[in-house]
Amino acid sequence: MSFALRAFAFSAVLLASGCASVGEISTPKTAASAAYPAALAAALPNTDGYGLSAKPAPLPADAQKQAYQQAQQSCSSHCVTPAGKLLGVADGVQAYSNCQSTCARSEFSFMDLRTKAVSLHEKPPADPQLHYVGLTYQCVEYARRWWMTNQGITFGDVDSAFDILYLTEGENIHTKAKFPLARSINGTAHRPPKRGDLLIYYPNPTDPKWRHGHVAVVVNVDQQRGLVAVAEQNYNNQPWENPSHYARQIRLFEVGGRYRLVDVAANSVKNSTGGLISGWIYPASAQ
Repeated sequence: MSFALRAFAFSAVLLASGCASVGEISTPKTAASAAYPAALAAALPNTDGYGLSAKPAPLPADAQKQAYQQAQQSCSSHCVTPAGKLLGVADGVQAYSNCQSTCARSEFSFMDLRTKAVSLHEKPPADPQLHYVGLTYQCVEYARRWWMTNQGITFGDVDSAFDILYLTEGENIHTKAKFPLARSINGTAHRPPKRGDLLIYYPNPTDPKWRHGHVAVVVNVDQQRGLVAVAEQNYNNQPWENPSHYARQIRLFEVGGRYRLVDVAANSVKNSTGGLISGWIYPASAQ
């Protein structure tokens, strides 16, 4: 089965494209109180740096079902900005509001490979030229759509946004050819983030807001000033800082030839609601 159909089937059952949004939904205390894993992940090919943490255990099926029901109920009230409102555009890829970060709809976006037009569907469409993108207005959907639009590539099944950093291959959306993915581990990487990389956030099982992590697209890097601009959906559902270029800018540091990204804005030293960045992933050919 192709990446597109496997990802769609998985998402329909487990909310596969969930990011920080789904993690904000309350779940049973037994699931939410699991300790953050202290172990390291098994060695992955094409890894720059060291120290990648092991993935936490997934939520039990009943907790996932409860979270999805609550997510659907939160889509019609207390919106930060109205659902579907355009928040910004980066490299021709529009980002839209998800209403509020707890919202998840039973709609999925598909891209027409002939025109790059995006349409929404509740079931897989029959047209083979419509390629699966993701769950509407979520962070994973935007990251896939940016890659598909600007690079003609995609990535496969993920249960949560943080899973993306552990993937080892991507796929060309036109030829279906597979290619290796590489990753840089935040804080120990020798390769700085570059335009087009996907910036991944760690999950925190004890913090509902970050239970599923987050993903954003790097759209500009200024190493001289130590700034990285990202494009994204469903981080805070606010209009972008620069609506025609990026959602926000975060800090980049180089220490001893290794790079660290911190989720703090250029004009601040604190982000009380931010998350921890695990690393960035990209085609191995871009190493």
